[in-house]
Amino acid sequence: MKKLISIMLVALSLYSCSDPIESGEPQNCGSVRNVAFESFNYCGQLKENPTKAIYITINSTEEMQQKFAACAAVPLPDFTQKRILGLLAGPKPTTGYDIKIVSVIEDDCQILIQYSEKTSGAVGETPTTTYPADYVILPKSTKPLLFSKVNKVVDYAIVGTYFKECTGASCYQFYKIENYKVLQYPKVSNFPVQFNQTDYKALIFKDDYAGFLAKVPTEIKNLKGTSKTYGLPDDHDQGGVYFEWSLGGVVTKVYLDNDNTADQTAEIIAFKNVIKNKITELKTKS
Repeated sequence: MKKLISIMLVALSLYSCSDPIESGEPQNCGSVRNVAFESFNYCGQLKENPTKAIYITINSTEEMQQKFAACAAVPLPDFTQKRILGLLAGPKPTTGYDIKIVSVIEDDCQILIQYSEKTSGAVGETPTTTYPADYVILPKSTKPLLFSKVNKVVDYAIVGTYFKECTGASCYQFYKIENYKVLQYPKVSNFPVQFNQTDYKALIFKDDYAGFLAKVPTEIKNLKGTSKTYGLPDDHDQGGVYFEWSLGGVVTKVYLDNDNTADQTAEIIAFKNVIKNKITELKTKS
């Protein structure tokens, strides 16, 4: 296990077009781009909890068996193409701590892992030793890994369409759009009763987040942290459209009937079509 690196000055070198190499000549590292990664949720426990913050990489089934208790229910990635990266925060005194991999970017020279941490302070925490950790599946690479701590993402939009009486992958289409990345939620089911955001895939594609928000109608902007339902979404198997908007952590949720009901103004109907078109576009990027 290697020490968790959190050196902002080193991490910032990723944004440079050139870096010095041993010969003294500048090395062209190319452009910065998103790396496709996905969540990894494993039911087996680490055989040995870390005593401090560390990161681990797992490149084979044998390494997985060495570090984790057996868990047959979760399929492992194809280790000829993929690897598992884990960020482990070390021992914490309450249940109020968390660590989360926020984004993964790279150039031709190195890979930067950006992560956020949640510290104690919320009501209802239990005083017990915990070991917060987050795991993702990454493409295999020989590039060095750098780490940078960033703030939790509090500005985003989630768009989705759903049909309960439906079978197949197209029944639930949900995406989270942020400034620098897009997440797909491939295992959503039984929405809106449940919304599985634990399983996700981060796309290489970077969307125009500001351009999308510019199309949000004033009526929805004025909801400011509340929820509203238009019509009766999926009442007779016609499906529904979902829009969630977080601005500085203030979350607004809108549920739209697929039918153009009387309570939907022309602006709301137009935005509903914007959402559907956005989902159609993002499906081509998945």
